[in-house]
Amino acid sequence: MDQPRRDFVEASGRIPPRALLGAVHTISLQSLSARGAVLIGRFTGATDGRYLAFADDLDEHIRFGNQTSAAIKREIDDYICRARIVAPAAEPDPAETIEPCLPEVTIRKLDAFACGITTVVWCTGFGGDFSWIRVSGVLDPWGQPVQEDGVSPVPGIYFAGLDFASTRKSGTILAIAEEAARLVRHVVDGTRLSAAPRSSLRR
Repeated sequence: MDQPRRDFVEASGRIPPRALLGAVHTISLQSLSARGAVLIGRFTGATDGRYLAFADDLDEHIRFGNQTSAAIKREIDDYICRARIVAPAAEPDPAETIEPCLPEVTIRKLDAFACGITTVVWCTGFGGDFSWIRVSGVLDPWGQPVQEDGVSPVPGIYFAGLDFASTRKSGTILAIAEEAARLVRHVVDGTRLSAAPRSSLRR
């Protein structure tokens, strides 16, 4: 969680989405399927107000989830090794070793009426809308703040609580005390500097 932003931001400048974290155990697609959830591919559209269409990419999603989980575990194991932490040996995770329980025939289309579907809940995450900020240099090409540790390159503009602002834990409760204090110090120091007499600045 303390991994600095520069180590995981993509070369293009885009920030990867935050991984889904279980509170007490791993949440994997295959474990959800074993508990009765019916897995389908990415939703691609609806027709006639009742037919829902899905892509044939479910296997790809399960594979991506497993690969991402394995990569994070490798990073944790590497850190344990570098920091010489005494920790129990890694064990296979039942949530990831269980076989997925998938439909015999890939579901590409559903009739919402025939299936009795009356409610759809979208859980796709969200992005901040900063379009109201019309100051040059504040936003990147994707409309997100240009910042380092919450500090904009434009003097006097700051961002608190952004996902991944400084580290992986930025934007979570874990980061509030540390990052808020650092941001306040930066604001106070900047205020003092701007209020200092010119003669003292020249010295």
